[in-house]
Amino acid sequence: MQIVPSDFGVVSLVIPLYNEEKNIIPLVSKIDAALKDYSYEIILVNDGSTDNTQPKLQQLNHANVIIIELQKNYGQSIALAAGIDHAQGEYIVTLDGDLQNNPKDIPMMLQKAKSEQWDLVAGIRTNRKDSILKTIPSKIANDIIRRTTKLDLKDYGCALKVLTKDTAKNLNLYDGMHRFINLLVYLNGGKITQVEVQHKARQQGVSKYGLERMFKVIKDLKVVLTVQKSKKKPLSVFDRWLLQRIKPYGHQTLYGIKTLYSSKK
Repeated sequence: MQIVPSDFGVVSLVIPLYNEEKNIIPLVSKIDAALKDYSYEIILVNDGSTDNTQPKLQQLNHANVIIIELQKNYGQSIALAAGIDHAQGEYIVTLDGDLQNNPKDIPMMLQKAKSEQWDLVAGIRTNRKDSILKTIPSKIANDIIRRTTKLDLKDYGCALKVLTKDTAKNLNLYDGMHRFINLLVYLNGGKITQVEVQHKARQQGVSKYGLERMFKVIKDLKVVLTVQKSKKKPLSVFDRWLLQRIKPYGHQTLYGIKTLYSSKK
C-alpha cells in the first residue's frame, strides 16, 4: 500500500551534532531534497561542540530547522533525548550528523513503518564504509547483544531509524543507551523490522568511536538488562547499587539546554 507524504503529517528528524561544522549545511540540503514532498522539522542538537558547529548553526536560515544548544558535551544519548523531547511529529527519524546515513532512505522507511504498522524500522548498513577500528568492535558488540538477549538483528548500531512518536518518547534514554534503542523498543513490547540502507564513508570531521566502545557496550548492556530484571523480581545488592548510579534524562533541567530556537530569520 502506497501512502502519500501528506498522510504522515509532520515528520521530525532528530540529529545530534558534536564537532560536525563541515557537515551541517550539506546535511540539511540533502534532507531538503529527500523530503521535498513531506512536512518535516529538522531538530539539530549541538552537544557541546568545541569547533565552529555553533556559528554554522546560527548561519542557517531555514523555516524547518529547530536548534537545541546543550550546555556541555553530554553524549549522543542525551542529545537524542533532548531532541526527541521537543519533536512534534507522529514519526521521529534519528540519524547521525556525519553524512554517513543517506536521507534518501527515509521515505522508504516511513512508507514501511506506516503501511505495515511497525513501531520501529531500523537500518541495516550495506557495504559499510568504516575503518576496521569501527567495524570490528561493532561486530563484537552486535554478537554480544545477540547472544545475551533474544533479539536477533543484523545491525544494532545503525543510527538511521524511524520510530512512531509514542515509541520514541517512551525510550527514557540516558548515558550510553543510544546503542540499545532497538533493544529498548523490543523490551517495551514494540514491533521491530530492519531494512537495508545506504552507508557512506565519512568525508569531513573525525569519528568519535574506537576500540573502547566495545567495553562500554558490555557495561551498558548490563545496565539495560538489570533494569529489565528489576521489573520482574527483587534485585541483588549489586544490581540495586548499579541502578542507583543511573541518571535518566527526560527533562531539559537535567540535560541543560542553553538555548532552543528556530533558525528561521
